[in-house]
This record gives sequence, C-alpha cells and structure tokens, in this order.
Amino acid sequence: MPALSNETLFAKLRAALPAGSRFETPAGTIHPAVALVPGFGRTRFYLWTVTPDRSTPGARPPGEFKIQLIIDGQERGARANLNTDGAYAVLLGYSPDYGVFVGWEARHYQNFAYSANVQVREDLLAEGRASGWAVAPPRRSQNELEVRVVFTPGNLPHFLRSSRQADAEEQQGEWREAFLLAHAPNVHAEPLPRRAAALEEYIERVRQRFATQRLSRDARFAPRVKEQYDYSCSLCELQLEIIEAAHIVPVCEVGSSDEVWNGLALCPNHHTLFDARSFVVGVDLIVHVDLPTVTFLRESNRAEGLEILTDYEGSRIRPPHLWEAGGVLRTRMMNAFDQRYALSGIAGG
Repeated sequence: MPALSNETLFAKLRAALPAGSRFETPAGTIHPAVALVPGFGRTRFYLWTVTPDRSTPGARPPGEFKIQLIIDGQERGARANLNTDGAYAVLLGYSPDYGVFVGWEARHYQNFAYSANVQVREDLLAEGRASGWAVAPPRRSQNELEVRVVFTPGNLPHFLRSSRQADAEEQQGEWREAFLLAHAPNVHAEPLPRRAAALEEYIERVRQRFATQRLSRDARFAPRVKEQYDYSCSLCELQLEIIEAAHIVPVCEVGSSDEVWNGLALCPNHHTLFDARSFVVGVDLIVHVDLPTVTFLRESNRAEGLEILTDYEGSRIRPPHLWEAGGVLRTRMMNAFDQRYALSGIAGG
C-alpha cells in the first residue's frame, strides 16, 4: 500500500508540535524523530502513514486501517522495539484519508516483527475527524488491553500530556478509556468513579454527554454560518438545502468557537474534504490543496472524481458578509484561517 513520504509525515508532525519545539534528529527522520517539546520535554516520536488494511478478505474485520512497523535499520525478518530510554516514546500514525493522528500505547510494542500491523477502526478515524478527540474502548494487543486515541493535529500537545499522565497513574484498560474521555480537550467531565462497578455507566454517560453537546452546538452554529454565505458552498457555490457549516478551528482544539467567524459554509463533499485537511484556506481566502495527499490517493487507485478538490487549487473562496464588513470579526476569522493553515503541514503554510 502506498504511503506518505517521510518528509511529508515529518512536516505534519512538526506543524502539530508547539512553537519552539527543537528536533535532535535530521528533518525527515521519523523512525524515530527525537524532539525537545516546550513544556513537555524530550520525546521520541515513531510515526507512520495510516492506510486502509487490504489484507486477504476474512483475515481482518471490515473497516480496519493500519500502520506497519518498520524502524530505521531493521532488516526483513528481524525483530525490533520502540526505544523508551531517556525520552517519552510516542507511537503515532497520520491518516491522509481523515486528516487526523492516531496514538497507540508505545509500551505494548517493545518487541515486534518486521512490518508488524497495528490497527485502528475506521469509525474511530471518522469520529476523531468530526469531534477532534475520539477514544476507543480497550482492544487486546500483545496479550494486553490497549486504548487507541484519534485526534486532530491541534490536539497533539494535549495527547502527549494526557497519555503521559495516564501512564504515570498506571491507567489501563477501561480505566484508561475513562481517563482519556474525562481529559478530552476543552471539555469538563466529572471525576472518575472510585469503584470499578461504576466504570461502565460512567463511560456511557460521558460519551452520551459529548454527543448531546455536539448536536446542541450544531443547532446554534449552522444556521448563522450558512446565512453568511447566502446558503451556498463557499468553494463550489452550490446553493441547495444540503449546505453545511464547518468549523475553521475544529471543535475541541484551542481557540475553537461556535461564533460565526469560525465557520465556513460548504457542500457535504467539500465539508468532508475540509475536515480531512485535504485543503486549507489562507488568510487571503485562497485555497491550498494538500498535494501529497492527492498523490497518495492516486497511487492508491482512489483518485476517481478528485477534480472536486484539485480544480480549486489557487482559487478564492466566496467571502462571508462579515468579511466585507471588516472589523474585529474579520480579524478573528483571519486568525482562525492562520491557525488551521499553520497546523496543516501543507507546504507554504
């Protein structure tokens, strides 16, 4: 299966880390990339492309995506491990299909075969793209229970802090699931229960509250945003009832808001592509397509109809009414575009 280049993956990682992060390894090195992260410390990142699992039918459940573990210097047939000495080790994947990172528990991968598969469910990728932070129920890995987390690039620093705290508190299995749900960014959840008997109900309650809050946000946000664009897609100008409202700074990321300046009206196709970070919009309202993702899709024989994305490279979106009015709302919108662009890792961003 084709994959993003090491240079592209490195650019995605570097863009998602806090300003001032300093790499000790050369640019383009990702197995591992070692960096000093402000406010966190020395970190060893292992990063691969998340791709659809095209195993023999029946070998895997449907809807699986994966990374394949091969570290620098590992020979075919040899076993290897993720080095955890002297730095916090982080096992990550980046999905060009969904524009999100996946975090696994590095401690489970201290001994693995050449090209070992590490899976994540497609529905978790979709949930992470939509909500900014998605936590899967525990899944057996290496004879232990592992919790996977999917998050948007702006939440990488939060994932680092939360996962290290969970490790320090030896949170495992359902306790780790509950911990990471309770520590979702920009969300105030009730404290974890004291008794294991109350854990299942707690997890269900937190998940339900997140879903309810999202529906409530959409009900307030969408009508105001669509009105700003005269109920038309700001990219292709389709003007039908199917038009949707997209957050520029995604839900759950620092700086996100349900205010109208943080919204774009888009048709369903362009909304999905925008949320997947297949394109971004600059502060001048110019569209910039993620060309490495386009190449990845073409090499994967999944580029049919991709003109709905590539045809808009370099074009200017339709501005909302608040843009023409200028003032503080336009400034806030420009800042939102700038934040998303900086986190995209797209060349020139």
